[in-house]
Amino acid sequence: MRRVFLSALAGIGVATASSLAQERVVPSVIPAGGPFKHSRPATVPCPPPGVGPLTPGVPSIPTAPSEPVPQMDPPVAPPGGMPSLPPDRPPVMPYPSPPNPLERRLVDPFAQATEAGGLAPRTFNENFDGDFGGVYYSRRITTGFTTVPRVVGFTQRVTGFTPTTTSTTTTGTTTDPQGGRTTTTTITNTTTLTPVIVNDPVIVSDRVAQTRLVRLTLASRYSGVLITDNDNPRPQDRFYGGFNFYDDIGGKLNPGLGQVDLQRQLVGFEKVFLGGDASFGMRLPFQQQYGPSELGSSHTIGDLTLLFKYAFVNDAQIGNVVSAGLALTVPTGSGDVILADGSKAPHSVLFQPWLGFVRVMDRAFFQGITSLVVPTDGRDPTLFNNSVGMGYYVYRAPEALLTSIVPMVEFHVRTPLSGRNPSGMVYLQDQVNITSGLHFRFNRATLSASMCVPIAGPRPWAFEAMTFFNYFF
Repeated sequence: MRRVFLSALAGIGVATASSLAQERVVPSVIPAGGPFKHSRPATVPCPPPGVGPLTPGVPSIPTAPSEPVPQMDPPVAPPGGMPSLPPDRPPVMPYPSPPNPLERRLVDPFAQATEAGGLAPRTFNENFDGDFGGVYYSRRITTGFTTVPRVVGFTQRVTGFTPTTTSTTTTGTTTDPQGGRTTTTTITNTTTLTPVIVNDPVIVSDRVAQTRLVRLTLASRYSGVLITDNDNPRPQDRFYGGFNFYDDIGGKLNPGLGQVDLQRQLVGFEKVFLGGDASFGMRLPFQQQYGPSELGSSHTIGDLTLLFKYAFVNDAQIGNVVSAGLALTVPTGSGDVILADGSKAPHSVLFQPWLGFVRVMDRAFFQGITSLVVPTDGRDPTLFNNSVGMGYYVYRAPEALLTSIVPMVEFHVRTPLSGRNPSGMVYLQDQVNITSGLHFRFNRATLSASMCVPIAGPRPWAFEAMTFFNYFF
């Protein structure tokens, strides 16, 4: 009995070795593009059912050159075991070299990243919420009207008469018959009435407008254009929309004017290409400005912004990113505004090159963007921007409806390189603004709610409230 049991164990061992030799595992993923790219890796398709790498008469599945298939002698079947394979199986073909990353991108520029994966790169970090409200333009507004008298002529009227007496003396000489002479003097008094004339002015009342100089943002200028408005250095596939509310915007620059509020809606999209290492997007703001009755309200469409990104480092495993890009704002917004000096407000094309990074450390992440906004009209300010943000995934549940909760804090420093004169027609002050809020992620969507408070004076607004929605596809 013991001999039969040992013989059976030996037969099972030989059969297992033969089966493993036939079912040799072939690597399914060949790294491509280097450790810092998340382009789609090359894969080896599975053979059809019943066809294995050592099936007689069927070409073998190629393997990578770094792992050549060893030439094995045909297994010898034990007595009563499985028949051995014929020794004349076809030779193994070498595995083709993986495509060059540049060639692969040129052939398929819109290839998507794998789930190295799938949604994982999108959960490495959340977007900046932003902070910027716009540039201030000097205008004259009508605060009321007053009546001013003006003399346009005179009318004459007689108020009485002034008597004037005139005396006339007449001397005459007469001669009598005896030759004597007599001299006679006659005095005649004549009274004349002279009218008294008064010139009365003719007065008319002019209605004159009372004006004052104010510095206010223009809803269709220099607003919703920064790369940090609901964005980050990572290329993404998404549609998005958002809402910003600026309380008492410009209040410190216009004492006594009254409350002025600015609302802005933002819609846009972003599409990746070059294997997820680049993207192109567009965004369009809509603004409403409300103020005192003498100021009125305005509803305008802002300027269209085109956004380009390219990630030089795009680590799909860890999530680190180093990228650069350009935001180009074109003057499509509506409305012409007259400044206090009688000229039209500038409406520039804005060039905004930028550099950014993302550093991921498990649940925490840090990100930063430096940009320079250069206008084509020299009256608009050139603006140097530096922003850093950090967040932490306090909650993660990949299988739940709400997959994560991320509190974030952002620091934004805005430094105008021109337009710093408060008396100028276009003015922008130095700003240091802090934004903080929560991001809620639902698998393919995020919803954020944040507040922004300026800490450098004169404060451009009292506070800003904002919310954004992003849908990733």
